Amino acid sequence: MRLGVTLPHFTDDPEKVLDAARRAQRAGLDSLWLFDHLWPLSGGKNRPILECWTTLAWVAAQTQHIIIGSLVTRSSLRNPHLLAHMAATVAQVAPGRLIVGIGSGDAVSRPENLAFGLPYWAGEERHAQLVETVETVRSQVAGRARVWVAGHAEALRLVAGRIADGWNGWDRTPELFAREAAIVDGCEVTWGGLAILGRDDDDAERRAGSRDRSKFVVGGPDKIADHLARLARAGAKHLVVTFPDAGESGPYEMLAGEVKPRLLDLLGRSNS
Repeated sequence: MRLGVTLPHFTDDPEKVLDAARRAQRAGLDSLWLFDHLWPLSGGKNRPILECWTTLAWVAAQTQHIIIGSLVTRSSLRNPHLLAHMAATVAQVAPGRLIVGIGSGDAVSRPENLAFGLPYWAGEERHAQLVETVETVRSQVAGRARVWVAGHAEALRLVAGRIADGWNGWDRTPELFAREAAIVDGCEVTWGGLAILGRDDDDAERRAGSRDRSKFVVGGPDKIADHLARLARAGAKHLVVTFPDAGESGPYEMLAGEVKPRLLDLLGRSNS
């Protein structure tokens, strides 16, 4: 079981990202991840954001043993051969530590692509373009990095099992995740999602404030550990948590020091 976090790169301060990466590594977490967008997911399009792959290269050079990756690179943002060359370069900086998560995007991605003059595919064309990208990247990084496919469509899950090293199901409940993961065969099954972690459930609720609870798992270490354990029992071997306050000291340390031991204890008891 591996446990990772996304880095706070919706910022114009690269030191904030590097500080977070170092904190996660010191805490004993297993992996670090970056989203790949040309504008932020929330907070307005003019909010600053650091580019995924140049930031990954920098983080790769400034960390040692921890896994790094994209969660996920959208296949339509770059020419597949360019992406493959970029990934191969980062894999040279961090041999054996890189995971290239690749997704095709969806209708929500369309405005971002069009705003920057990038092609947007739909239906069968989008599926074919993803497959081409995954195969191209794998041919360049084979043996030096792993490739995951992300997406909920049945066709994508089948593709992941056929040509990728892993499949990532983002923002799924344990029940839905289990149903989707059931047809993924031949690769590692992984999960990613949003969480707000506090010292206890009341503290987590205070931290959540006015945020939409339907988008987050909100709770103290026991509640978060229980949720992650249910995902692990559903098949997830690598869990990636996104905290809205990742730029502050506390969430990574609590995830590693308090949630992870509880998670492993729950999984140990369920297997005994």
